[in-house]
Amino acid sequence: MTTSTIKDVAREAGVSVGSVSRVINGLAVSDTMKRKVDAAMAKLGYQPSGLARSLRTRSTRAIGFLVTDVSNPLYGAIINAVASRLRSRGLMLMLASFGADQPQSEMEAIEEFKRRRVDGLILAPGSEVSAPLVSAIEHFGAPVAVIGGDFPAHIPAVATNFRSGVRKATRYLLELGHQRIALLTPLVKLWPGRERIAGFREAFEKAGLPRDNAIVRPQWQGLDAAAEVSSLLTQEQPPTALIVLGTRILAGTLRAVREQHRSIPDDLSLISIGDSEWTLVHEPPITTLKWNAEEVAFGLVNLLLAQMEGRPPEGESNRIAVHTDLVLRESCAAPPRSEPERRE
Repeated sequence: MTTSTIKDVAREAGVSVGSVSRVINGLAVSDTMKRKVDAAMAKLGYQPSGLARSLRTRSTRAIGFLVTDVSNPLYGAIINAVASRLRSRGLMLMLASFGADQPQSEMEAIEEFKRRRVDGLILAPGSEVSAPLVSAIEHFGAPVAVIGGDFPAHIPAVATNFRSGVRKATRYLLELGHQRIALLTPLVKLWPGRERIAGFREAFEKAGLPRDNAIVRPQWQGLDAAAEVSSLLTQEQPPTALIVLGTRILAGTLRAVREQHRSIPDDLSLISIGDSEWTLVHEPPITTLKWNAEEVAFGLVNLLLAQMEGRPPEGESNRIAVHTDLVLRESCAAPPRSEPERRE
C-alpha cells in the first residue's frame, strides 16, 4: 500500500503544499481551506509527520514586527512590551516601519520578512484591509498576529475597543454640559479611526444633539493639529471641549491653546489618549483615555506562541479585545457661560 504524502493531500484538496502545511501547523487559514485539507487527509488516511508539521528546516528565533511609525509613543510602548515578552522565550524582535496609507510598501515589507524566514510576524496595518493583504498573511508561511478588528475571523488579532472608550469620553464631556466637542484623530480611513469616530457620534446621537455639534478633524502631525485647533478656537461657535487621540497631536493642541491664550479647563476642556509625559506633567494634568500596552503585548505574543506550539491560545480564542479606561484628572470642567475672552 502506497503511503500518501503532503503533496498528495495538496493535489486532492486542490490547494498548495504550503496551505496544507498551514492547516497541519494550526496557522491562520479560512474555514473553507481547513475543511478541504481535513477532508483530503481523511480520504487519503494521511498522518502528518514531524517534517510535515514544519516545512521549515531551521528556526531563526526572530519575530518580525511591522508598524507605520516606530516613533509613535503609543506603538513604542507596545513594541517594548512585546520585545520583553519575546526575550523571556529566547526570541528576538526584528522591527520595520512603513509610511501610513502606503499599501505597496506594506506588502513589500511583509515579503521581506518572509524572505528572512522569521518565525512569526506581528502586523499593525497602515492601510485598509484588502484581499491582497489578507492573502499575504494567509500565505506568509509562519504564524501571524495582527493589531486591529477588521480582519477576517480566522486571522489571529488583538483589537483595542476604541469605540467604547471614545463613546465613554464623549459622554463624560456631555454630562459636564458641553454641546460642541471636536475630535482630533489620526488613521480616519483605517479601523481604529473609524471606530473612534463611530463612538464619538454615537454619544451625540444618544444625547439627542445635532450631528453638526460632533466636529471631526483628521490629523497626522502635531503641527497640523496646532493650525487646526487654532482655526477651531477662532470660529464664531468654537468647541468648548477637545478629544485629542494622538501624543504628537496633543503637543500641537497645547501649542495652539497657548497661542490663543485659552485656559484649561476654564475656557476649554481637554481629553487625550495614553499616559504620556504630556498628560502627566501638564498643568493641570490631562484626563486620559488609557489602554494597557502590556495587555496588547501579552495578547499578541500569546497568539503567536500558540500557533508556533500548535496549541489553542489562552482563552481559547484567536480574537483578543483590549478595553480602555477613562482616567479622570483636572483638564475637564463645565463649559464657560459665554465665549472665553482672549487672555493677553
